Amino acid sequence: MGEHLQQTVRRATSGDVERLSRTLAAAFADDPLFSHLLPRGVRARDERVRRVFAVDGARSLAHGGLWTAAGGDAGAVWFPPGHWRGTSREDLRELPAWLRIGGRRMRVFQQVRSALFVHHRELPPHRYLLYIGTRPGRQGQGFGGALLQAVLDRCDTERLPAYLEATCERNLSLYRRHGFVEHGTLDMPPGCPPMTPMWRDPR
Repeated sequence: MGEHLQQTVRRATSGDVERLSRTLAAAFADDPLFSHLLPRGVRARDERVRRVFAVDGARSLAHGGLWTAAGGDAGAVWFPPGHWRGTSREDLRELPAWLRIGGRRMRVFQQVRSALFVHHRELPPHRYLLYIGTRPGRQGQGFGGALLQAVLDRCDTERLPAYLEATCERNLSLYRRHGFVEHGTLDMPPGCPPMTPMWRDPR
């Protein structure tokens, strides 16, 4: 990792959540999964997509898993072992926000979430990368790789595996370069784009 890139990577604070939610919403605006969850044309789509990252980012922050780079123009949402799924208390606290985000699409959100949970709960303890993205205009400068490496170095030190679900083909090469390999298949609900589960053993 280049030293100048490494210097931009740090753990996020509560003051970063708003900017990172906007950064990740921009990065995922055309992502196949988000286009399925909240298709173009639904009411207040941009704000609803942003709120997804605000809610998940806040929960990640509470567990020390939110990272930022490039002055907030890149971010990663991780969860430590045992916290990839929210607790009953967290779910209850977040429910009003998710109902506002999902609206009439709430059933679609629940179907996708259930499909991911079925695959996920069979896995041994690991760090979970839920989202990683860079604001358009700053993509291709290595910030995603720097964010990945910062946490994967910790995984190696702690002898912990890492896991993610890739939502688009173009990201697979990045993940493979960092040691991830395809790990089984996900049985997604009808109409949902395919996702690729990927696993990385510590080095």
